[in-house]
Amino acid sequence: MLHRLASLIIKEIIQFVRDPVLVAFVLIAPLLQIVLMGRSVSQGVEGMPVAVVDYDLTPLSREIITALDNTDEIVVSAFPNRLEDAQQLVDRGDVIGMVVIPRGFMQDTRSATKVAQIQVIIDGSSSVIAAQTLSAAQSAVQSLANNAAIAATSRPLGGIRVFVEALFNPTLSLRPDSIISEIALITFEVTILVAVMGIVREREIGTLEMLSITPLRRLELLAGKAITPMIVGMINFLLMFVVVRVVFDIPMRGSFLALLGLTVLYLGAEVAYALLISTLTQSQQQATTVVFVWAIACVTLSGFLVPITTLPKAMQWISWAVPLRHYLASIRSIMLKGTPIAALLPQTIALAVLGVVMMLLTTRTLSRVTD
Repeated sequence: MLHRLASLIIKEIIQFVRDPVLVAFVLIAPLLQIVLMGRSVSQGVEGMPVAVVDYDLTPLSREIITALDNTDEIVVSAFPNRLEDAQQLVDRGDVIGMVVIPRGFMQDTRSATKVAQIQVIIDGSSSVIAAQTLSAAQSAVQSLANNAAIAATSRPLGGIRVFVEALFNPTLSLRPDSIISEIALITFEVTILVAVMGIVREREIGTLEMLSITPLRRLELLAGKAITPMIVGMINFLLMFVVVRVVFDIPMRGSFLALLGLTVLYLGAEVAYALLISTLTQSQQQATTVVFVWAIACVTLSGFLVPITTLPKAMQWISWAVPLRHYLASIRSIMLKGTPIAALLPQTIALAVLGVVMMLLTTRTLSRVTD
């Protein structure tokens, strides 16, 4: 019995080693994943862009701006002249928040009866980032006041009071962001698992050659393989959307039609990736393994677990090729912030381009496989 069992185990090991793609993904990909995740989780929020609306325009207000910019968590990236312009930057996602320094701020610090005030308004749709950014802004201003790094005065300083406000999520609850992110991730997982079997299953059972000699063109074949997983993904998305609205009472502040259109683009891009994997792999086991690793990479690079800004610069650039990154930003903005579709044009274009490029690559790859 032990001899027969040992022979079977040896046979399985030999069969596993003979599949170089499977060996590479099983042994190397997890190492890369743990390195990326370890670096991301070990770092805090850094370099979050903030707009400053400076109505005071005094040496003290400039010192406040410098103190904010000198923190690791905050980068002052815009100086709009009006509060409305800063609000538009927040709505588009160009900045995480805004700091408003009112007129008479420096004069109030020298008053015995008044307390100088600063308003910090943060996009609360991502509660973890918002909380850390608010804390950094408060610490920078209070440190400046405590160290008396302002204009000298004979009167004792009354201090600086920082009023904070979290837009779209006043309590900075983790729940809305987490549940909405889960919609994007689960839709991705279901769709890609259905789509990745499209071509490789035909190859494994020997019917791919039969399909290649039918009147179907390659694009028609790929379209047929893509439509079914997209339908499955869309049904899955709609069911989850109803659940999060009815059961969890997650707000829907934007256009549902805009969200639906972006979801179609997102599913198209993910299906294109899955079909490319399906044409490159030799077996369903290979395809499943590659999809598993691809899903882990997407979670790491999309901003699902940790902010993209904590990743190395090279990884931030690579993340632009991950559809989940663009869809996460879109669904969060539409549902929690009510962002109009015009403000999400970069994400829309990115999803469309990724879908088209991946489908063209899949067509060329399929041509080599069937010819």
